[in-house]
Amino acid sequence: MKQIIKRLFLVGALTGSIVYWGYSQNIQIELEEALRVAKTNNADVERARLGVEQSAQLLDAGPLMPPAQLFFSGEEFNFGGQSGVQSLNVQQNFYLPKATKAQRAYYAQNVQLAERNLALTEQELNRQVKHAFYQLQFVKQEQKLATESLRLYEDFRQVAIARQASGESGGIPQLAARARLGKAELELEHANENYQIALTLFNKWLRSDTLYDAAGSLSQVSRSFPDTSMESNLHMRVIQAQIEIAEARVETQQAQLLPQINSGLRLQNAFGTFPLFGYQIGVNVPLFRKSYSQRIEAAKVGVLVQDAAAQAKIHELDRKASELGYRINHQQEIMEYIDLELRPVLEEQQQANQHAFREGVATYLEYLDSLEQLQDMKQQYLNALYQFNALQVELAYWLGN
Repeated sequence: MKQIIKRLFLVGALTGSIVYWGYSQNIQIELEEALRVAKTNNADVERARLGVEQSAQLLDAGPLMPPAQLFFSGEEFNFGGQSGVQSLNVQQNFYLPKATKAQRAYYAQNVQLAERNLALTEQELNRQVKHAFYQLQFVKQEQKLATESLRLYEDFRQVAIARQASGESGGIPQLAARARLGKAELELEHANENYQIALTLFNKWLRSDTLYDAAGSLSQVSRSFPDTSMESNLHMRVIQAQIEIAEARVETQQAQLLPQINSGLRLQNAFGTFPLFGYQIGVNVPLFRKSYSQRIEAAKVGVLVQDAAAQAKIHELDRKASELGYRINHQQEIMEYIDLELRPVLEEQQQANQHAFREGVATYLEYLDSLEQLQDMKQQYLNALYQFNALQVELAYWLGN
């Protein structure tokens, strides 16, 4: 019974959500504003920001000092009289400045890594929001294309009905028109469903109480990307920070071999005489160095691991940039060919066949063929335009812009 009630509740909640998304007023939002809203509400960005804050606090706190020792001691006394020496002792060890400097450098590198991770997290968020924004623009334009197809096939059906009524043709053109019209209606319904999905996903990235819709439409704009060096690439900057942390870890491990200053003060009672004072000063030196040396060697291997990771990332970035650049040029060539070569011919052919069909010169098959070729061409152009924009988003991300 509880499971049934739970399912009914979920169904009701889902239905209410669909009604809300379907009937609420969508607010048009530009891409830059969408990026700002998403950054404000994104949990990953907030987590990365808190990571920077945490690392900065650890740097401000400085290296941990060895704990002080506070203890009582006694010697040369008996329980029968006041004799012997009793002491209240305070003992503290101190790192040498070189060891303290190595630890602070390690914490400073952690701050730098956290800051670069924050920048890369924001870049990843920008990438996802841009993809969702362009996807929403794409499906909205598919809706328009599907609506246009529906109008054209309805016009064809009306002409077919008129020609059949006048005895100029039989019922086959009208049947063909009805079939194409039904197909166009299904495509429009599919486009509407895709729009609702894209709208939902886009707003999931924004995580706002307001329902937003992507403003404008896809356009063929070639975004200029500066010649980003590997040193300034965000992905490489994160790996470089990891290399520097690994190097700082070697320094901190080597600092463990440095002596520590050992100091102490005593307040004493000696054979009834009070107060007397004592002191001690010395050094703590690690006698068994094997474990320390192995840790140092392991830290050095860690540097080599990060160096290898940097080389692998360089090859990956170079490969992705080359592939994406080629694919962008390919999509641009497709759009240029359609605009310059294919579109003028198909539009002229469709208009001529439409006029000829109305006049009874062309057959309905000739008109349908030209109409479908034109609509297919528009869909191909729209697909290429979307891929062109999506690939540019990917290229900007991997270039670290």
